Amino acid sequence: MAPQLEKDRPVVIVLVGVTGAGKSTFASIASGRDLVVGHGLDPCTKDPLAVSFNMEGREIVLIDTPGFDDDIRTDVEILGDIAEWLAKHKYISKDNPVDGLILLHPATHSTITGNERKRTRLLQKILGEDAYRRVIIATTMWENLEADEWNTLGGQERIGENGLWERFLMQGSTLTRHQNSKDSAHQIIRQILSMSSRKSKVESFLDDQMLGSLDEEIQLQLEEAFDLTSKILRDHMGQEPPRKWKRSRNPWRLWKYREWELEKQELEKKLEAQEKVVERRNVKAFFKWLF
Repeated sequence: MAPQLEKDRPVVIVLVGVTGAGKSTFASIASGRDLVVGHGLDPCTKDPLAVSFNMEGREIVLIDTPGFDDDIRTDVEILGDIAEWLAKHKYISKDNPVDGLILLHPATHSTITGNERKRTRLLQKILGEDAYRRVIIATTMWENLEADEWNTLGGQERIGENGLWERFLMQGSTLTRHQNSKDSAHQIIRQILSMSSRKSKVESFLDDQMLGSLDEEIQLQLEEAFDLTSKILRDHMGQEPPRKWKRSRNPWRLWKYREWELEKQELEKKLEAQEKVVERRNVKAFFKWLF
């Protein structure tokens, strides 16, 4: 018989998703606490934030995380930072692994981008199929859609045959709608509570072979991001304005040159940071105990 969930141990749930998916809103609604919630596409959560509250006699800890598709950090870096933060704050370990993961996705997002495909593939490798049953895919923003608009906005491309989420759903992940209410948020949390009560904890299945495969995937994505930034910088350098504009008395020319110079400096800093990440990324340390 599977061991019961210890009543004195908090239930830890990680919230992930793109910027603007509603992670901070979900944590705020579920906990009844006023969190800083963004209303645009700029990242609201810069670092993970643990939100603790009591629900039906249990302590629930929701980990609000930075959004994917960030302009500064790659999804690989964000996932690594999340895992590093969880380990640092002792939310993941052999004795206290995470109970579940809620992937929030705006139903209004129609196009499946290359980044989303890479991110989904990476998540699948990090978790391993045995942990898929602890993943809940919660679609959001339904108040902004017409009744049957989901199917025309790429819904079937995610949940249909050969869809983006097919592997998750075939191996036990749950797909649900979050209706932006406290009752809806609590119902989603109850699904993870139920699984944790009925099933033993999922230990890490990242053996050496899987870690090697994961390492290759991460390294590939980091190198692709590095190459893209390099190309953008090369293209930018090819658009260099005349050097005499640097000291021009014409305000427009002077402004254009300074704008070009600032963008060049930002690209160089980003490239240097990405190069360091490519060199030092320690996959095993970051992901060893995730789920």
